[in-house]
Amino acid sequence: MKHTTSTRTKLPRRLHRPPFTIQRHTGQSLAIVALLLPFLGALLMTAIELTERAIERAMVEDALRQATRSAAQTFDYAAFAADQQHLASEAAPTHTGCDDAPAGSARAVGCAVLLRNLSGAQGLEETPHDVAARVLWTIRPSGGSCTFPGGESVASTAPLVCASVRPRLVGLLGWGSWTPQVDAAETVDTAE
Repeated sequence: MKHTTSTRTKLPRRLHRPPFTIQRHTGQSLAIVALLLPFLGALLMTAIELTERAIERAMVEDALRQATRSAAQTFDYAAFAADQQHLASEAAPTHTGCDDAPAGSARAVGCAVLLRNLSGAQGLEETPHDVAARVLWTIRPSGGSCTFPGGESVASTAPLVCASVRPRLVGLLGWGSWTPQVDAAETVDTAE
């Protein structure tokens, strides 16, 4: 057998590398970190802002739920003595705000609790009195139903208090104000 020699020319070693190999140079990782750091920073700030907004909304919702719970426990004691379960209410079932709430009514009690709890809420772009002035209260002293602005409805045969508001909130980083819809409904447990 005859041995044949190849007529290929030998390439320098640096040109004989496999395709898609990573070349490493001093300081190469620093450039990647410098490119990624702004994106990671923006992602972190967005996460902080979204978390703060969720906390702010939860604080307002908690204040409104506590207000409706307190209002639902405001009994008409004359009816209670006659073995009936009614709330201390007004003639019309739906009212906006707190300024004209009769003393001792379910709405007056709910407004007092709401103002007290909103005073500790963070992120309000307005005063607690401004928020309370826009709350839509629906009080059904003997039960009934109420429909929130988002279309959800609540019904009960027991006394029912519903409240809805769109507070103006601002996040931790000040990326503009926002107005979430906050609804709450509470009923009294029936006495059997």
